[in-house]
Amino acid sequence: MADFLVATNITKRFGATLALDDVTVSFARGEVHALMGENGAGKSTLGKVIAGLHAQDAGRVVIDGRELNAGDLGDAFDAGVRLVHQELAQCPNLSVAENLCLHDTPSRMGVVDCGAMRSRAARLVHTLDPSIDVDAPLGLLSPGRRQICQIAAALDDGSAGGRSRGKPRVIVFDEPTSSLSVSEADRLIEIVRRLAAEGITILYVSHRMAEVFAVSDRVTVLRDGRYVATTRTKDLDEPSLVEQMIGRKLATPVRGAFAGGEPGAALNTAIHGRERLTVSGLSSPGKLEGINLRVRAGEIVGVGGLVGSGRSELLDAIFGLDPHASGEVRVEGHALDISSPRDAIASRVGYVPEDRRNQGLFFLLGSGENLVVPLMDELAVAGVRHHGHEEGVIREKIREFRVKVATPAHAPGTLSGGNQQKLLIARWLGEGTRVLLLDEPTRGIDVGTKAEVYKLVRQAADRGLAVLLVSSEMPELLALSDRVLVMCAGRITGELRGDDMTQANILRLATVDSRAEKKPGRRDGETT
Repeated sequence: MADFLVATNITKRFGATLALDDVTVSFARGEVHALMGENGAGKSTLGKVIAGLHAQDAGRVVIDGRELNAGDLGDAFDAGVRLVHQELAQCPNLSVAENLCLHDTPSRMGVVDCGAMRSRAARLVHTLDPSIDVDAPLGLLSPGRRQICQIAAALDDGSAGGRSRGKPRVIVFDEPTSSLSVSEADRLIEIVRRLAAEGITILYVSHRMAEVFAVSDRVTVLRDGRYVATTRTKDLDEPSLVEQMIGRKLATPVRGAFAGGEPGAALNTAIHGRERLTVSGLSSPGKLEGINLRVRAGEIVGVGGLVGSGRSELLDAIFGLDPHASGEVRVEGHALDISSPRDAIASRVGYVPEDRRNQGLFFLLGSGENLVVPLMDELAVAGVRHHGHEEGVIREKIREFRVKVATPAHAPGTLSGGNQQKLLIARWLGEGTRVLLLDEPTRGIDVGTKAEVYKLVRQAADRGLAVLLVSSEMPELLALSDRVLVMCAGRITGELRGDDMTQANILRLATVDSRAEKKPGRRDGETT
């Protein structure tokens, strides 16, 4: 393949952290080139350097013979480089058309030209998905369609003002499917293939192995900010790619100890088997209907089902985040106020939500403070925060979970997505937690760190924690769970144990209810 885009000797520091160390990679015209590596390997940073969002400290980026100015978004845009961010950077209260024209709103005599705005938005978005209504509020669209709108914005040539700044020639996709359903991810992959067929070079950052093997032509692996290898995808298999990423072979996770799947596990018989979480008649209009479940100490109970089945809504209601929920939730016999997350936290219930940005992390606090938020009262002395006590806990959690952060004072926004997720999990995996609610706990986490998280969750359960786990990744759900509850249309439609815990049985129970009018909307409002 002839080189079209070349990043040569790229070095980038963030304070004391060396994010990229003398990295050289070349990309061909019209190829899908995956960038892979563990969290903090430098994948997203390299993409942002190429797109002009970050200025490299050394090295150069050349596209079709033209060297780009370091850290110059406008110069990269003019050269045809676009960036589709992992997190949706949009205004949900505005229409699709308004979002697509925010950077350059068409006007006539100082007044917004709504007709021109709609026309331009339709030209961009309907090339990808003709079913999207450009007048609809963006916030009402599913995450998949919002992602399509973000891609459509990247296709803009900036010609609304009468001067075209060039059509896109390179698009950097940073974890584009991390929050999408299976069907939405499949649709996005088809769009990526179509763009590459039109001659656009795609830089595809993802942790999802299946996607990378399905869509990419070549794979470049980074590790600890350094270049490892570039290989044709057809010459790779998953174990060899994983070994390139983490520098070692990865052990296969084993089903949980509570079910007897892990030989030799030493269980504390004084606590294991005791009911820790009891849910009775939990309902919420349009979301949940008569949920009953029990989770014992030392047990990991998986919750399976399709997008829109009510899995995330169930965890929200247990944690006190659904003001319309009714029913009873008990932790070790104590009835919780299900309208109060504060009561859940006081009863030692931890929650790792799917949406870490809006529901999980406090981005105005330091990473260290995020870790000890639930513990501040008990670490305090006479009601006053004791920073010495907090610092000891913070240091230990950062070490145990291998969170890559320059200093504990740095805000979570300075961390990679995977390290943000580890920060959130580390917050709740402590001796005091009795019940842990996990919603897509390994979203945005690389394959090596996933194995570490599996081990930590299993070890926490072996110490007596009761875990309720929601995961869309079937292998993860089956590997971690002692038993699986399957949901459909806001109800539990079955329970699977032992040899009955198979993907086929989960899918059968996940589609058992065909009452279309009863299907609850997830936060994203779309079912698969």
